[in-house]
Amino acid sequence: MMASIIIPVAKEGEDLYHRIRSFTNTLSDLAKKHNFQYEVILVSDVYHTPTIKAMMKLSKQNIAKCLLLTRRIGKGGSIKNAVPYTHGDIIVLLDADIPISTEILYKAISLTAKFKLDLLVANRVHRTHTLPRRILSIAYNNLVNLLFRTGLQDHQAGFKILHRKAAEIVLMKRTRTDGLAYDTEIIVWAKKHGLKYRAINVIWEEQRTGSTIPPIRALLTMLADLIMLRLLTIGEKYVALQKLIIGRTIELNNIRTIGHEFMTVIRASGFKKYLLDFLRKLYIAVAFKGK
Repeated sequence: MMASIIIPVAKEGEDLYHRIRSFTNTLSDLAKKHNFQYEVILVSDVYHTPTIKAMMKLSKQNIAKCLLLTRRIGKGGSIKNAVPYTHGDIIVLLDADIPISTEILYKAISLTAKFKLDLLVANRVHRTHTLPRRILSIAYNNLVNLLFRTGLQDHQAGFKILHRKAAEIVLMKRTRTDGLAYDTEIIVWAKKHGLKYRAINVIWEEQRTGSTIPPIRALLTMLADLIMLRLLTIGEKYVALQKLIIGRTIELNNIRTIGHEFMTVIRASGFKKYLLDFLRKLYIAVAFKGK
């Protein structure tokens, strides 16, 4: 069994190198003990010099494969652009601050394989978040359940595991969102397609001193994405999507272009097209304002 661990990266700074090296050192010990293989892929759509230097160092030391996208696209879009460069039977999506232990990571991978799950998501039973952020999270999760009835308590945790076949269906063929609501859309489409998904309780220890995303801005963009998603999933199992090439994917070890960067857009007509175009423009204006 091989696991491909995709870690979307933004402005992490020089500390990223030490964090990922420590993570892979402990994961390597577990891999030897339990006889499984893994690869780590970092992907960023932000040219932040300290972060890029850390990624280049990790790449040159063969600690991780590091990819840089030449256009801003968001967390979900970064993950989708990284998937074609993975080789694992299992796809792991993990936040860059590594908020879970390697033991929990291995346990989750094992459960996914043992019970033949299509998707395993984290349910954060302990968090170090501030009270306002917790309140926003509760409100958001209640709204998602009201709209989509997933039965889950936590839709936005940055730790999810997918079987490769499920990843190809959900991540690459069904998800439109390129931003923060991408985590939720994965679950919604998994439910829509009758895939087998479960939750695992995890202790969530964020390593950052604070979120790099303004909460109100994040909330507005996620609400816009939820509105789009609700429009798309009403009575529909398949949505006509297309990929648009918007830039390049650069591998940071040898500083070379290895492919195209793409974004996913919806083929729509009539009123739905105008509404989706409006929401897309609103999202871009809010998400990347001042960045």
